[in-house]
Amino acid sequence: MISITCIALLPILTVIGDYQWLTFTVINITFFTIATIEIDRYLYLLENKGKMSEIFSYYNSMKDVTISPDFYKNGLTRREIEIALSILDDKSYKEIGEDFFIAESTVSKHASNIFKKTNVKKRTEFLIRFSSQQ
Repeated sequence: MISITCIALLPILTVIGDYQWLTFTVINITFFTIATIEIDRYLYLLENKGKMSEIFSYYNSMKDVTISPDFYKNGLTRREIEIALSILDDKSYKEIGEDFFIAESTVSKHASNIFKKTNVKKRTEFLIRFSSQQ
């Protein structure tokens, strides 16, 4: 949120004129905020790497199976991977939404896409297939 505010301030600071010290401060704050967010996301993925290895190996094995090309052509997005990890941690959609600052309905939509892409029908089947192999 801070970075969006800072980015929105840049055109205003440019119009105002001779406030380079303020402009550079805003740019630096924005840079460090975005860098912190990305480092946090990367560490989260590294921390949960073991949980996702089974899903990735499942994808690789499915390339040889005759199924709809959409299944393996459209792999999990980065956000879907994060949601899948949270589902494997047995969090509710509400808790996941709070963790990622998104609506519960958005989490549900992501989960639906994950289930479709991993060829499972519901959450319990997903948990049975992937959580037992961590």
